[in-house]
Order: sequence, then C-alpha cells, then structure tokens
Amino acid sequence: MKKRVKYSSINIRGYKLVVLIIVFFLLVLSVILLLNQKTGLTNKIAVIPISGEIGYSDSFSGTSVDPEQIVSYIDGANKDDSIKAIILDINSPGGTVVASEEIANAVKKSKKPVVALINEVGASGAYWIASSSDKIVASKMSITGSIGVTSSYIEFSKLMEKYGITYNSLKAGEYKDTGSPYKELTEKERKILENTLNKIYDYFIEQVSINRNISDSKVRELATGMIYLGDEAKALGLIDEIGDKDKAIEIAKKLANIKEAKLVTYQRELTLLDVMQRFSGEVFYNIGRGIGRELFSVSEEKELKFSA
Repeated sequence: MKKRVKYSSINIRGYKLVVLIIVFFLLVLSVILLLNQKTGLTNKIAVIPISGEIGYSDSFSGTSVDPEQIVSYIDGANKDDSIKAIILDINSPGGTVVASEEIANAVKKSKKPVVALINEVGASGAYWIASSSDKIVASKMSITGSIGVTSSYIEFSKLMEKYGITYNSLKAGEYKDTGSPYKELTEKERKILENTLNKIYDYFIEQVSINRNISDSKVRELATGMIYLGDEAKALGLIDEIGDKDKAIEIAKKLANIKEAKLVTYQRELTLLDVMQRFSGEVFYNIGRGIGRELFSVSEEKELKFSA
C-alpha cells in the first residue's frame, strides 16, 4: 500500500507566505526599474539653435532664423512634459525689431527655465532675445551687446542726375515715398524717421533694463551700438556666466532641479529645395544688397539697408 504524505496546514501557509514575499519583492523591483527608466527618459533639455540673421523669411533676404519657427519650438518644449529646461544656442548678429521681439516675448512666457548660450556672436536683436532668458552664458571671446537701432538705405539720386535720369513720383499720401532710393530725404522726412528710430531705441533699452534688472540710465550708457567681449559683458552685468555649452547645461539642470538629462535639439531638417532656395536667395540678395529690406531693423552695425 502506498503511504499517504500528509502536509500540515502550517507548512502550506509557510510556503504560500514565501511565494507571496518573493512576488512582492519582484513587483517592487520591477516598479523601481520602471521608475528609473522613466526618469531617465523624461528628463530632457531642449536645445534651440538661433543661428544667422533674424527675420521673416523671403526669397532674397538670406535670413536663416524664422521667428515663427523658433516660437513654435519654445511653445512645443513647454507643452512637452519630458522637457525640463530650454537652452537657446545663439550665434546671431541680430535682425528685425518685430522678429526679435516676438522671440523675446516667447522666451519670457516660457514656464520652463531658459538659458541663453552665446557662441561667437549674440548682438543687437539676438542679445535682446538672450536678455529675456533666465541666465546668459557666453565665452570670453563672444561678441555681445551692440544695443541700438539702425535704419539705412542706398540712395541713387546723384547718380541719376549724372546720367540725366529723372525720378517722377505719383503718390497718394505726402510721405508715401519716404526712403525711396531715387530721391533725397527732405528735412521733415528725416525728422520723422529719426523720431521713429528713437522710439524703437527707447523701447529696446527699456526691455533690456527690465530683463536684466539694470537701471535704465545704466543701459542707456551701454546702448551706443558698441560691442562687448564676454568678460566685459559680465563685468557690465549684460551676461551671468563665462563658459561654454557644458556650463549652460549645468545651469539649465540646476534651474530645473534635475541631476541628469538628455539633450534634444529642435531643428528643422533642410531639404534639397531648401538648400537651393537659400543659395539662389543669397546670390540675388548680395547682388542687390540693401534693396527690398525692412525700414527699421535691430541689426549688426555698419550694414547698409534700403527701406521699402
């Protein structure tokens, strides 16, 4: 006869308890691993390049920074829960007033901390954008500042006189052809344009003063259009830290209160058509440089531009 093996209720309960403990620890371990994996994936820093002249795109401008695109990147980074901070990777001499202000406003509205990294150049309109961020990092040899406004154009009136060419203007509105390259500015027109420039200039100074928490009078002293190297800019309070991309990342992580993060670059990939358009645009732009450009621009000094 076969012997029946008897299992006591105590042994069965002990076995079940051991199994439950093992399952519990496996579950805890799985949760920990998942949380670690999730944390590693969600901690990201968005890097948004701002490289080239800032302005609304047109076929002859040579412009490479579209404000609408940069603003959409900033908005997208703010809506993405995995993005903890934003770095603006700046290498730009500036651009038009409206375009620069549009990006600067988007930076100020950002709910995520924003660090501006100035590479070779972060001047004029580009500096306006940088000043709107939480912190500015630049290398010792970076060019910053150039706070000012310029409006310039090429005039052909003397050349036309030499070759006996007459300019006839048919217009409805006394100042409709103000800034035409085919005639000299009248004294009244010059005063009107200078008054407008001064208003934009005052607004630029006001914004930098607010953004950098520097007195209006101090910014006005610096707003001569002069450029400053990184060391000079730091001493004047125009930037916060001397450093490179690693420094910007370090500050971004500190502002976001995170220890590790993955960098994600927001950048539209160029197509063959984009390359061809940019090449042809630059060729024609350089042939007629200054023609068909904005009347008022925050731009690199000493650049001739024609108002249209």
